[in-house]
Amino acid sequence: LRERITVDTLRPLPMFLGITGPSFCFSPDAFNPPSKRIDKMAPDKFRTRLSLNFAFFLSNYALVTAGVFLVVALTHPGMLLHVGGLLCFWYLHFLASANESLLVIYNRDFGNILPPSRRTLILNIMSAWVILFDCLGPFLSAVTISTVIILFHASMRDPKHVEKSGAFHRRVDSDDEGTETDDEVIVNRSDAL
Repeated sequence: LRERITVDTLRPLPMFLGITGPSFCFSPDAFNPPSKRIDKMAPDKFRTRLSLNFAFFLSNYALVTAGVFLVVALTHPGMLLHVGGLLCFWYLHFLASANESLLVIYNRDFGNILPPSRRTLILNIMSAWVILFDCLGPFLSAVTISTVIILFHASMRDPKHVEKSGAFHRRVDSDDEGTETDDEVIVNRSDAL
């Protein structure tokens, strides 16, 4: 998966959104339902469209997901402050443990009160608290929002319009005597170096 999500496979925004021409208008053929009527072939058409769009726009979908996570994180400043404070406490804990330095605050030695094992336990409890009560809600929100956006785009973007672009070809295996495989996609980019 990591090899498939690269800058080279990132599709331009006009292609991703189905925009044509200099007027930035949506192409009428770019977005339409997979089937005009519900019949036996509708689920297969839907699955085929999803797999083609996931294969072709995978890098774009990863970028959309990262953008949604960034926006959701920025709309929860309390979560960011708690995670930042927790990271500082963990850093100070590892720094104190690695150097075996004394915890002296206002001429009082806290090394006896807070030995490394107790500090680790307290930081683990604080970490679980921050993850459950501060990070879980925004994480689930970001996953839900990005899933809805990606599924909507993948189900409505017409792959025939994408295949006409010349940048998308199926790989044909010589063993299968010309049959197409569903798991491999070759992307030819003329603008790549």
